[in-house]
Amino acid sequence: MTKYVTRVSVWFYSEGASPSQVISKLLELGFKPVRGAFDFVYEHSDVDMTDANLGSAIIEISNALHKTLSGFKVLYNLDTHLSEGEEDYAPLEDIDAELEDTRRELEQIENEEKE
Repeated sequence: MTKYVTRVSVWFYSEGASPSQVISKLLELGFKPVRGAFDFVYEHSDVDMTDANLGSAIIEISNALHKTLSGFKVLYNLDTHLSEGEEDYAPLEDIDAELEDTRRELEQIENEEKE
């Protein structure tokens, strides 16, 4: 099964839109926040995409991103490639769950040390 993803890195500017505004807009477009070299991933829905379809999909998502972020004074970088699954990136929900588990473990250790 061939599946493509478009990854996005965003560089914020202190005189531009707030990160929360930019993130909100990216989420509306269907991007997912991830951990790794890139900040967001868009998973293309057509799993058996041809090169011609891929080119159209890249143009479509690029134009939508450009239009959405116009005037926000942010820089962004796009990279589209074959997805290697979740080994390629870690969804933010997974990261949040890991952080919550770590917080609980630390609290438990601190409580044990107080006793």
